[in-house]
Amino acid sequence: MPQCIMVINDTQEILELFRAILTDEGYSVEVFSYGIRDIAEVKRVNPDLIILDYLIGAEQYGWQTLQKLKMTRETADIPILVCTAALQQVREIEGWLTAKGITVVPKPFDIDDLVDAVRKALEHAPDTSATQPATKR
Repeated sequence: MPQCIMVINDTQEILELFRAILTDEGYSVEVFSYGIRDIAEVKRVNPDLIILDYLIGAEQYGWQTLQKLKMTRETADIPILVCTAALQQVREIEGWLTAKGITVVPKPFDIDDLVDAVRKALEHAPDTSATQPATKR
C-alpha cells in the first residue's frame, strides 16, 4: 500500500502540481484547498506526511494548523513539510520548526528537492503503526 501524503494549500494549481509530482513518485495523495479546521479530517485520512503552506489566503492559517497538529496527541508524530514563499515569517519561527522536526521547502521549489525532502521526512518518521512492535535502532 503506497504511503499517503496530505497536501494543504489554497491554490488549486499548486495542489494539482503536488498531486502530479507525488503520484508519479508512487505516493497516494489527498489534497485540500483550505486549511484543516478540524483535526478529525487529518485523523480520517491518517497521512504518513503532511505538506502544508504557511499562508492560506492572507492569513497565517498554516501556522495555526501547524500548532494544532503538533499539540494534538494523535497527529503530533506525523511529519510535516512546510512549503511556502513566506520565508521571512518562517525564519521568525525557525527554532520552533527545527525543534518539532519540521522541514521547510521554499517556493518556488525544484521538483527534485521537493521529492528528496519528502523521502527524507518519510524515512525519519516514527513508526506509529500499532500492528508492528517497536524496534530500537
